[in-house]
Amino acid sequence: MNRSDAIDVARSPVVAFPLAVVVAVATWVLASGSAATMLSITLFCIVLWVLTPVPPSYTGLIALGLIAVAVSTELALAGFQKPATWLIGFGLLMGEATRQSGLANGVGRWIATRSIGDAADGDSLRAYRRLLLALSIGAHALAFLVPSALVRILALAPILRELGSLFDSRRAQVGLYLGPLFATFYGSAGILTADLPNIIISGFGESIAGHTISWSEWSLHMYPVMGLLRVLLVVGIVYALFRPAADSSFELPGDERSSDDGAQRRMLAFLLVGTLIWATDFVHGFHPVVGAVAVVILAYLPSLGVADFETVGSDVDFTILFFIAAVFAIGDGLTRTGFTDSAATQLLAFVPSDGPLAVVLAAVFLITFALTFLMEGLAVASVLTPILIPYIDAAGLPFTPVLLAETMALSSYFFPYQSAVLIVILNEGDVRTRELIVATVACSLATILLLLPVQFGLFSLFY
Repeated sequence: MNRSDAIDVARSPVVAFPLAVVVAVATWVLASGSAATMLSITLFCIVLWVLTPVPPSYTGLIALGLIAVAVSTELALAGFQKPATWLIGFGLLMGEATRQSGLANGVGRWIATRSIGDAADGDSLRAYRRLLLALSIGAHALAFLVPSALVRILALAPILRELGSLFDSRRAQVGLYLGPLFATFYGSAGILTADLPNIIISGFGESIAGHTISWSEWSLHMYPVMGLLRVLLVVGIVYALFRPAADSSFELPGDERSSDDGAQRRMLAFLLVGTLIWATDFVHGFHPVVGAVAVVILAYLPSLGVADFETVGSDVDFTILFFIAAVFAIGDGLTRTGFTDSAATQLLAFVPSDGPLAVVLAAVFLITFALTFLMEGLAVASVLTPILIPYIDAAGLPFTPVLLAETMALSSYFFPYQSAVLIVILNEGDVRTRELIVATVACSLATILLLLPVQFGLFSLFY
């Protein structure tokens, strides 16, 4: 039996479910206190999310049922009260409206005709390189305007799907899909306003310790390495993993105009309204979900809108909300039982506060990274940061580099269940679980091995 066959056997329900049960029971027996039940449910779900014998959303539904029976119904439904859950829901509606309006196809055609050049020479590799780089740079630039990676992913997905269809090679289709999405996701660590964990961490720094990290200071410290350089690294990795064969073909669409250009223009205007709301959050303080709601209201408004609200149920897969709600419920459950506080405090005891700054930063990174295997990134930021800040103060460490080390760990994931962004990418159905895991592991390992030493070295020079 080769490795691929062994993986398929492990992922089969007859193997994965018993294994998940064994892990859960062993955890419940070995653990103690009120956290035992919640921790056993968490590990049961993690095994299923990693092996995926059933869709991640279905595992999320199982998790909600287990939490409702073993803990409380209130906790099981807590995830549905989170703004991030509904940000994804409204984002799905935005993506469907973008598709129905023809804007995804129109934007894809415009980018392709100006990036690929002449298709007559038949050089698919050159066309793929040009398009991958152009799309990735554009997606990364969007991070300066839209403060949520989830929103950017959901807005870009329909366009990338249309562009991927120009190539007959599946590798090219996956690369053109993952490259730009990873560029806007992984590069967000370098921009303060580009993702919610960044905002949460900087907010706690100011509210608890009175330490403010300005947008410009964050950019100066992080953007050269964890922003621009990381985007280029990610694009290179995606190109290496999903490069099409030299004899593959592609189709360059013509510049024919759509019969409903008005719908495309209206949809673009609606998205610009949302972008304006997202980009001015420092003025009004609205959660990104407000901007998404505004776009959805406009896009589905009778007469003025571009999509039919009555047909949404048959065209949009909302099952991902069960996964997101389960992830947040698990995070809340581990927090309420005191497990996360205890785990974070015990892990911080291993940080050599009297050692070189680079060693301290590496320890904080590893602690944060370890917690992401149990909780979604937003939950880790919300739980760990309030514990980390008093530790920084008591140890006499500089606040900015330590908090930024935590941020870097929250943008380095291995498995989709660790991040709502990765689950959204997987849920779109354009990439397989194995393809996504291979890409995330490669990008995260490259970041840890190549970029973290450079970033920590710069921090050591600054401080």
